[in-house]
Amino acid sequence: MTNSEFKQAAKKHQVSWREQNIRKEYNTYVTWLTDKDGNEGKNFFDSENELGLGIFQAVKERYPNYYVDLYSDTLRSEHIPFNLFVPFRKDLEFCKNVFNEFLNGSIKSIENRAIFDNGENIKIEFAPSPKENYLNDRTSFDTYIEYTHNDNSKGVIGIEVKYTEKEYKLKAGSTEECVIKNVKESKYYEISKKSDVFDINTIDTMITDVYRQVWRNHLLAESIRLVNNDTFKHATSMIFYPNGNTHFAETSKKYIAMLLNTNNKFVPVTYEDFLNACYKHCPNNNFKEWLNYLTNRYIVS
Repeated sequence: MTNSEFKQAAKKHQVSWREQNIRKEYNTYVTWLTDKDGNEGKNFFDSENELGLGIFQAVKERYPNYYVDLYSDTLRSEHIPFNLFVPFRKDLEFCKNVFNEFLNGSIKSIENRAIFDNGENIKIEFAPSPKENYLNDRTSFDTYIEYTHNDNSKGVIGIEVKYTEKEYKLKAGSTEECVIKNVKESKYYEISKKSDVFDINTIDTMITDVYRQVWRNHLLAESIRLVNNDTFKHATSMIFYPNGNTHFAETSKKYIAMLLNTNNKFVPVTYEDFLNACYKHCPNNNFKEWLNYLTNRYIVS
């Protein structure tokens, strides 16, 4: 299945999910919930389950004002990090066990409070501040998690979540285009040189449309480790995507081949493998109900 074929299949899947679980009516596009349903949190896991209540609460806290991409668009990925990761706040041991499936068992514990801003751990749409100390732009993680490593030092996980998306083009005249055109004078280049992860000779490849977003998010994780090296000794960039998204499956494989250090530095995870790990370590029926929802909602057969 090509990426365009997968996108069409995912679109049909989301329309069918909406019709079966919410209502046949939609707003403007078949993948958009009505404004009423969006405002009521219908794009997120069932609020009658305590986990679902936590998800929509996190949405309202992070983005209190309704906008269609997050609240109502069932096909775009903006809403997905909330559905995938917020429930782990209720059971950090469960979270640890799942992520250890992909990080070679290196996580000793995940605490309630993150060191950055002393706020709740498992943050959605997070960027460290001040930005000038890091990549000096608006790059952010879809999800950010801090943990204690088995060696008792601290580590960070920065997650990017995709569904049907591919790479994106640089916008003419944008700040990012300016940075890329002058990349050797940028924080991107500085972090790449300081890190033990990137081969500086590959930078002309990394800035291309295919790799740029993957590389940029990885750089953000490494910048946290380097800038705060008295606190963080480990940094991992992860990308989550469904099996049908062959673009990111292929891009991730080629990207890894260009890295100097692949020890838990960049980890691609399919939705299917993530859900299998979650079912394996699932602690109770509330979480099982959530996992069944994720499977029915996002896995395109």
